[in-house]
Amino acid sequence: MKMKFMFVGLCSIALLSACTTMRESTSTVLAVDSSVKQYPTVADMDVHEKVETTITWSFVPFNWGQPPLHQRQKNLTADIIKSRGADVLLEPQIVYTKQSYGMRTLTITGYPATFKNFRKATKDDLEALKVVAPPNEKKIYNVSQPWYKKIFNKFF
Repeated sequence: MKMKFMFVGLCSIALLSACTTMRESTSTVLAVDSSVKQYPTVADMDVHEKVETTITWSFVPFNWGQPPLHQRQKNLTADIIKSRGADVLLEPQIVYTKQSYGMRTLTITGYPATFKNFRKATKDDLEALKVVAPPNEKKIYNVSQPWYKKIFNKFF
């Protein structure tokens, strides 16, 4: 019995000592901004009259073989744009209704618009863009400083 107990103990020690865990791991990523900066291009828009389009379909369990609702919305929006010869649908309003185990209805209302007169932005255009879309204020961090100077520079 004592020999059997000793054998089981030695086997369990050998098994436990063979398992190790990773204690430390490091990873380094070099982030380089490789985007191309270009001068803004602006365009005028020709906004058409408001349109409303509706589609209906019947209930299918688990949408078997059917596109999901978000895909139906994208498809209907694309159909509106294509049928009106537009470039974009402005201010889309989406209404979805359903009956339990019955008909589903998707209605999209919006203003189709086309772009015209593409041009390089003037000073007046740039001022107008500042009002509509404020400049992107990214924080720039100085990575050459030690970590403790970054913290204390905020307070002093």
